Amino acid sequence: MDHLVNDLRHGFRLLLTKPGFAAVAILTLALGIGANTAIFSVVHAVILRPLPYSAPDRLVLVKEWIPKAIPDPIPVCAPDVIQFQRENKSFEGLAGFIGNSLDLVGGTEPLRVHINRVNANLFSILGVQPVLGRAFLSEEDQPGRRVAILSYGLWQKRFGGAPDIVGRSLVLDRESYSVVGVMPRSFVFPLPGMSEQVDAADLFIPMAFTKQEMAAVGDNFNYSIVGRLKASVSLAQANADVKSIAQRIQETYPAEVRSQLTLDAVTLPLAEQVVGKIRTLLLLLLGAVGFVLLISCINVANLLLTRATDRQKEIAVRLALGAGRARLMYQMISESLLLTLSGAALGLAFAVWITRTLVALMPASIPRVHEVGLNWTVLAFTLSIAILTGIVFGIAPALIASRTDFSNNLKEGGRSQMQGPQHHRIRGTLVVTEVALAMILLVGAGLLLRSFHRVLETDPGFQPEHVLTASLNLPERQYKEPAQIRSFYRELIQRTKQIPGATMSGASTDLPLEAGWNHIFTPEGYEPPPGANMNFSNHSVILGSYLQAMGIPLIRGRYFTDQDDDKSTPVLIVSESLARHYWPNGDAIGKRLKWGPASSMDHWLTVVGIVGDVKQGPLDVETAAHTYQPFLQNPDSSVNVVVRAMGDAGSLASAVRMAVWGIDPQLAVAKVRTMDQVISESTSPRRFNLCLLGGFAALALVLSAIGIYGVISYSVAQRSHEIGIRMALGADHQKLMRWVVRQGLVLLAIGVAIGVGGALALTRSLASFLYGVQPTDPITFVGVTLILAAVAVLASYIPARRAARVDPMQSLRSE
Repeated sequence: MDHLVNDLRHGFRLLLTKPGFAAVAILTLALGIGANTAIFSVVHAVILRPLPYSAPDRLVLVKEWIPKAIPDPIPVCAPDVIQFQRENKSFEGLAGFIGNSLDLVGGTEPLRVHINRVNANLFSILGVQPVLGRAFLSEEDQPGRRVAILSYGLWQKRFGGAPDIVGRSLVLDRESYSVVGVMPRSFVFPLPGMSEQVDAADLFIPMAFTKQEMAAVGDNFNYSIVGRLKASVSLAQANADVKSIAQRIQETYPAEVRSQLTLDAVTLPLAEQVVGKIRTLLLLLLGAVGFVLLISCINVANLLLTRATDRQKEIAVRLALGAGRARLMYQMISESLLLTLSGAALGLAFAVWITRTLVALMPASIPRVHEVGLNWTVLAFTLSIAILTGIVFGIAPALIASRTDFSNNLKEGGRSQMQGPQHHRIRGTLVVTEVALAMILLVGAGLLLRSFHRVLETDPGFQPEHVLTASLNLPERQYKEPAQIRSFYRELIQRTKQIPGATMSGASTDLPLEAGWNHIFTPEGYEPPPGANMNFSNHSVILGSYLQAMGIPLIRGRYFTDQDDDKSTPVLIVSESLARHYWPNGDAIGKRLKWGPASSMDHWLTVVGIVGDVKQGPLDVETAAHTYQPFLQNPDSSVNVVVRAMGDAGSLASAVRMAVWGIDPQLAVAKVRTMDQVISESTSPRRFNLCLLGGFAALALVLSAIGIYGVISYSVAQRSHEIGIRMALGADHQKLMRWVVRQGLVLLAIGVAIGVGGALALTRSLASFLYGVQPTDPITFVGVTLILAAVAVLASYIPARRAARVDPMQSLRSE
């Protein structure tokens, strides 16, 4: 320890004598270590840390599966929740839950809150209890028992963290609920991946299945189930259990439904559902930022080699006075550790800023964002990589310096051994390595950039410019009858049409890119091929000039009118792809279809119009068939109002709110967004990937340029005598500059060749993140090579100009 303290003191004094060297080395390391710390903090919070529930490894989701209709497992219908709970033999408990949105009144203005209806045993299954009050009682899981449990965030934001909140009443959708508890600050449910719901719940109310829900046998598959496995039960045993229950459930379905589908069920680990989709991305980013750290360390290693050259006399004197080579190595490694620890300290400051930026950019699909931050585990990681970096990249310069021939270096004018071709090759090898790593990162970023550009070029099927949308949900207590719902929305459409600056308005149960309602349907006279899946379409109920306001083109037929009401013939508008698939030449006008299988008792709907295809999911997902039904024939309490403006759509937001409150002042107006914002939210995951990998690639490019510049500049400085002789003998300045630049290009060419091989091997892991671009895209590889070549020329040009300006007489005199 005495040696270590003395060496650190000595190293600190040396750094003070070379402040430029110290600043460059510490800043370079800080960038690499800070970026690694920030990404590791995300990986630790999202992937490595167990889910914030008791014994999360035994928590699972139970889902149903209809192979002929949908390729992936889906939530279950309400009666099936009860049957799984009653008949299973593998679980300590199963709890159903479903997300919704309700209006909370009582503040300055109504607030739309995300609620979860849950079975009373949900919190005991998760192993989390309220921090205030109590959980739900089993007898409260019945219709008519209006109690609520608040999330910690809503308790703080809406009620100011009032300690007497338990027992208070709050009004949700015009109905009074009694607050019985508040969940802990750390409790977030559901997490992305657990259900179709993206947002965590602001409050919880009992599930309390209604008679209508229990009557929906084989329909309305919207309820999620979470369960806790018994200690002695494996996942395979639980799967066998739920499969047998699913077979018995199918026997309870109506004969016409049972004949059309085969019901299956599956048990899925909860943790895998939460982090499975994001794990690959985060590990790729961790690998990318690891490359950045490696490039940073290579640059510092080159700096240390240069510094060791300057200290040859000092090292030779120490050796001559009897210092052991091992002792010298120990001292130089200690000095390297001082550098990396200083870089780590500054890197933590960078990490705080980078982490905050990451959290702000993260899309909603990434779970547990609120847990991302610096903690003891992350700090231990930072310290570990700092120590490892100091040892690994300090040992090579220390080893080379300690092997010097001190007798030669003590001679006046003796030439340093670290100026020979062997050491130039070492520096060149380090630069080639960082160029290769930068090549890999730049190719990955280039592929994501090309892919993102292809996504943005995709035609969404509508015109998002100048369109504003807002979400409304009429409370059932006040708007019980269909006539009341029709009357409210018809008046609202009339009011929004009269807003100054608005050109047309309408409403729909969902929006493009955010489809959430699917229908099984049967076209009249259509004979499916053997083994074909059931016919599925996205479905919207629309009002007013919704299609026109969205800019969805009419291909054939007509739009809906006010005459398409509950007293007229049921009609439908279909998308172009649906018409083309089910009817010859896509001529669907006058054709009919109905909901459900061919044997269903639903009435027939006549097609009166065909409109263009619209992207109902992310832009990079294949366009699905779509059907539209007139709102006046099938009213719904929850819609999205759409207004097209002559100018900036965002400027109409307050006017739309006033139009709503002019009819009902207690109604919350939520998700007020322009359609450009909707598109931006849809592409946010790709933008996040691109920003991160692009930022790391840009940093790697800069560090590589610094590395090339450092090696060429050092080479010019060490060969000033040779350059002086060349110039004294009449060497041309331009040829001399080309000679210097050629050194940088040679290093670049070798690095690019190695990097291309590495990129071809590693970028295949990006295939699932690409759209319209192959991992071997030649345009990307050529473009990245040209960028690296331009940077290498620029990095070599500066020392080349310096070499061309060398005064030959001064250079020769100095020797």
